[in-house]
Amino acid sequence: MPGRPTRDTTEVTDARDPRDVTGRPPTGPAAVVGGATAAVERLVARWAAADAAGAGRLFADRVRWWAAPVPGAPWPDVVRSPREVEAFFLAFLGAFELTRVTTGRLVAAGSDAVLTGRLHARVHVSGESRSFHFALAVSVRGGLISDFRWYSDTLEVARALGTAGVPPVSPNWPHGSVPG
Repeated sequence: MPGRPTRDTTEVTDARDPRDVTGRPPTGPAAVVGGATAAVERLVARWAAADAAGAGRLFADRVRWWAAPVPGAPWPDVVRSPREVEAFFLAFLGAFELTRVTTGRLVAAGSDAVLTGRLHARVHVSGESRSFHFALAVSVRGGLISDFRWYSDTLEVARALGTAGVPPVSPNWPHGSVPG
């Protein structure tokens, strides 16, 4: 259906994942099996569905967070709690309307997972369609995301937002230079 977010790989929901009344994923031994993979799938599903509150409920009470910095971006730089996660996604979705999420590779080992892909979006201010490569790394503890690192195509995001002075993707890139 045009305009609806989609994934080009497997379905992102897990029917075996009963929720408690808070909407948070289960904890305990059942949460360990496939925990990181399931957490990434749920996060991408909530993001694609523009459900910032639902995304926030997937995170632990204390979050270690890093997102590639984009000067002038409307989302917060500091994120430490599920409410701040929700604020990040609300601000991101205030700037971009996701039209599709194309996933690439998903690598998971124990409680850690890395997903690569591409976000396809319409820029709210200009109406332009844009696509951004990304890599998302998460760690899961007790069934909730405790660590989140989001690497994005900062140059393309900055261009879409109309900002300049884009830093390198990683703050630790050798010699402080821009890759490429």
